[in-house]
Amino acid sequence: MKKEKQRRSRAGFTLIEILLVVTIISLLAGIVAVSIPKYNTKARVAKAKADIDSIGVGIQSYLLETGKYPASLDVLTAGDDPIIASIPPDPWQNPYKYAYPGSHKPYKYDLASFGPDGIENTEDDIANWKTDSPTTGGTAR
Repeated sequence: MKKEKQRRSRAGFTLIEILLVVTIISLLAGIVAVSIPKYNTKARVAKAKADIDSIGVGIQSYLLETGKYPASLDVLTAGDDPIIASIPPDPWQNPYKYAYPGSHKPYKYDLASFGPDGIENTEDDIANWKTDSPTTGGTAR
């Protein structure tokens, strides 16, 4: 009977054990919270590249159907049978910039997102002329 009573009183965690577990969980949560913004930015850049590739496929489809590049991206979504259902804004909620003829690709088109800062011609711009592979003519991943 006495042994049973001792076991019951010793069952459970001490205050130090609980504080140690809470401290470890807090440290892990802090590490995760610091890393999330870095991966969030990488994910947005990857989405912008994928959007540029998808819109580029629509532009090439328009070229094959009509024999010319579209004057604007709105042409791709117009009509009863649009080439693209809708053109989303970039991950920073800005419209993609389309130009034909392109200043970077004079015989083709320029398609770009101005990236997180929203300012043209900065290092963080994501554009079709920055991702073209010289060997295949496609986009690099």
